Amino acid sequence: MNKLLSEKLRVMIVVPNMSTKIETITGGVHSAVMNLLRGFAETGEAEILLVSITEELKEPVEIQFAENIRIYYLPEGPFPSSSLNYFFVSTGRLRKILKSFQPDLVHYQIGGTLLFTRWASMFSIPHLITIHGIPWAELKIAKHWKQRLTIYLNAIIGDWLYPDNIIQISAYSREQFKNRKINQLSIIPNAIPSRYADIPLKDGMSNHLVFVGILNDLKNQLFILQVLKELKEEGIVYSIEFCGGFGSSEYQQLMEDYIRNHALEEQVQFNGWVAYSDLPAVLVKADLLVLTSRQEALPMSIAEAMAAGRPALATRVGGIPEMIDDGKNGFLIELDSTRTAKDALRQVYNDSARIRKMGEAAKHKARENYMASSVAERTQAFYQQLVHAKKAAPAV
Repeated sequence: MNKLLSEKLRVMIVVPNMSTKIETITGGVHSAVMNLLRGFAETGEAEILLVSITEELKEPVEIQFAENIRIYYLPEGPFPSSSLNYFFVSTGRLRKILKSFQPDLVHYQIGGTLLFTRWASMFSIPHLITIHGIPWAELKIAKHWKQRLTIYLNAIIGDWLYPDNIIQISAYSREQFKNRKINQLSIIPNAIPSRYADIPLKDGMSNHLVFVGILNDLKNQLFILQVLKELKEEGIVYSIEFCGGFGSSEYQQLMEDYIRNHALEEQVQFNGWVAYSDLPAVLVKADLLVLTSRQEALPMSIAEAMAAGRPALATRVGGIPEMIDDGKNGFLIELDSTRTAKDALRQVYNDSARIRKMGEAAKHKARENYMASSVAERTQAFYQQLVHAKKAAPAV
């Protein structure tokens, strides 16, 4: 790897197991990272090397993502455990890349055992992490022991190895870390690409909902099926499109049984995982996004829908109330309360004027807060703050 010769700020971003087929990335942290890269490509004000430590590859792969951005896929290592690879192998490999690229700082996008690799440079240059999830909050609602154990271990390791410089994606996320020692902190939401803002407002109300994400108990899709069933009994018929894969065969069976037992087949469509590049076409057809999760930090799916001028119907949990002004650019509903969900959907049923007005308000808020270029600018300003603080610190 050749050193990038530039006076621009040099940043290494580290994330595990990102697909080499960028167009197939379907959400989550990897989508958030790709959107941030798109923002950096628009601003062109920093040299970025994204290193994805991946278990799928045996040899390194490099992609030139933009003039100022490269993606380097680093093989994880020979051990059957990612944690062992991070500890014994990836740290040394990452150290070689650091020596070649010579970044001004390192930005982790995921915690857990990946943070073992911080030992490659943690004492020489600033490190920071973006907190996308809240492990201790997720632990409270996890039901299966394997899921609870995984979350618990990641939470313990995160508490031990988190950098002292942190980006939180919401004020809610910041509140969860109020007792942790933090050196420098900034609240910066996840970025969304400009193509969502280019989607026109819906001309007429078609009473069509969309959900984007994994289908599991945490996301609570059975709840919206119950809402549709109860509304149908009143003569109010909504359709819904689920864009995402099932988290387990058990949850798939629960949803399919509920649909069959309550004759909802004509109202429900399962698309499976939809490529991230195809999601705008799904939103074009939708009137509202639905997100009935039990826990969220600051969901990108809501920001994307808002940018497209599609209000969200979402549970009042986590950072969601920071995004939605209830009744103005979307609806906040109470967790597992079909009454509040039905009340909201009744208000906009067949009401094209109301849904368009809410869509305009949603689009305006998204443009002000979530677009990739502005998020990249805020992130870069935080990078500069950390670098300057490091240079100003007295030598030890």
